[in-house]
Amino acid sequence: MTTWTEVFRSADRQAVDDHALVLSAAGIGSGHGQAFGQFVLLVRVEDAERARAELTKYEGENAALPAVAEIPQPMERSTGAAIVYVLILLVFDVLQRRQGLGIDWRDAGLASAAAIQHGAWWRSVTALTLHGDVLHLAGNAVFGAAFGFMLAQSVGFGLAWLGFVVTGGVGNEINGWLQSTAHRSIGASTAVFGMVGVLAAHDWVRRRQLHYNVFRRWAPVAVGTMILAWLGGDARRADPRSLPDIFDVALPRIDVGAHVLGFAVGLALGAAIGWARPRWPLSGIAQAALAGAAVALVTVAWILAIMNGG
Repeated sequence: MTTWTEVFRSADRQAVDDHALVLSAAGIGSGHGQAFGQFVLLVRVEDAERARAELTKYEGENAALPAVAEIPQPMERSTGAAIVYVLILLVFDVLQRRQGLGIDWRDAGLASAAAIQHGAWWRSVTALTLHGDVLHLAGNAVFGAAFGFMLAQSVGFGLAWLGFVVTGGVGNEINGWLQSTAHRSIGASTAVFGMVGVLAAHDWVRRRQLHYNVFRRWAPVAVGTMILAWLGGDARRADPRSLPDIFDVALPRIDVGAHVLGFAVGLALGAAIGWARPRWPLSGIAQAALAGAAVALVTVAWILAIMNGG
């Protein structure tokens, strides 16, 4: 009577079939079975030692090969979310310039380091919706929509735009504590560079998971850093963020510290998202909920700003 023994099991039938093909190529007969909801690969007892050696060799060779990168499907609502972002910036720009509803929006919402250090955390978020002039607004609208669209294609529209608010808010908050109490700033660029950081770190993690070589793995971070240096440095005077007085906009200066901090927070968040997404994929409903959370966070911040007189 022939006695059979198990040499491999998996919940994936295809994996069992692949292992059976390896044994067949080595001239070892095998059979299938099921146990406790899994598929089991069986061989004759006298073939067990040789079968395990062949399978160990196969698994070792297979592990050394890079994983096959799947072509991601385009994420829905990426374009719509980017358009909503631009519209929100335009609405706040109109409110700011016309002092809509009788509110001095710039005074109430700019990121004042003195106020932040006294607990007005909401200014770190409200400042993201305010801009110094048309050029400042246009730059953040265009680059924010572009990077937001790209990030949404990778992680989903809800996670992308919640990341925008979180990286921008946290970056401004840390910057407010590091600056002198005279420091004031406005603009969405902290969050824009936050999204660049999320994109770079998320792609780094993904390439590591796919066993890319060191150069290709670090390329996204290098590109993100170059974008930060090119668009976020003092040499470019296209992003007026620092206001010496809330009633008088001086020559445009770039808040390099906020840009760097936004990028750094984005790197941390992007790495976390990269490690978590394969384990906890998000449904369309979850993405919509995250997008709603981003809008809610900005709304709550502005309510607190108005209630507290800024």
